[in-house]
Amino acid sequence: MSTARLPDLQSGSPAVEPNWLELDRSPHALQFYAGDDSLPDSLAQFIGTALGAGDSCFVLATQAHLDGIAERLRVLGVDTSAAAKKGRYVTVDAFQVLAHLTVNGKLSRVRFDEFVREVFMPLEAAAESQPKTVAVCGEVVSLLWADGKAEAAIELEHFWNELAERVCCRLRCFYPIASFSDIGQNELFLKLCAEHAHVMPHQDHLRKVTSRHKAA
Repeated sequence: MSTARLPDLQSGSPAVEPNWLELDRSPHALQFYAGDDSLPDSLAQFIGTALGAGDSCFVLATQAHLDGIAERLRVLGVDTSAAAKKGRYVTVDAFQVLAHLTVNGKLSRVRFDEFVREVFMPLEAAAESQPKTVAVCGEVVSLLWADGKAEAAIELEHFWNELAERVCCRLRCFYPIASFSDIGQNELFLKLCAEHAHVMPHQDHLRKVTSRHKAA
């Protein structure tokens, strides 16, 4: 299990800007966000950096976020069409992925392994980087959490960690910070963070949420 690096959220110290270069290279980073304004910018940076390095990139997001990311990538001058033609860039609606990965409302490891074989492995083969690397950013896990299936979200994060032990990939998961207002989920919240190598907090909101969890 990865060890999450959390800032001292109960101190009065000012928010520290994340080291984006370090986080973009993280094997598994967790990004919290308060609104949709800045999220497409950071995800487009993650994707653009990956494609520029010759990595393949796999984006699993809601259609609204896919549209926002596409617009930011156009502004950055990232040629996603060329990468897609080479099989290096794939985007999928997160709700469709979630529907595929669940059977009778429960997460299926068999379905996850099928998904990896059918979608992820071709991306790895198409990567031009050495070693061949796939950058993944998605919110399927956050959809599970928002649907009240926190344990399933943590289980899916663990599936991705197990995959990362077999292939070279970099994972970026993103969750709305508003999903963590329930102090009764203290243990689950910490388990979620522990599945990641780095945690990228929206400082003001995460400080309030974590303070409530620690006080519970």
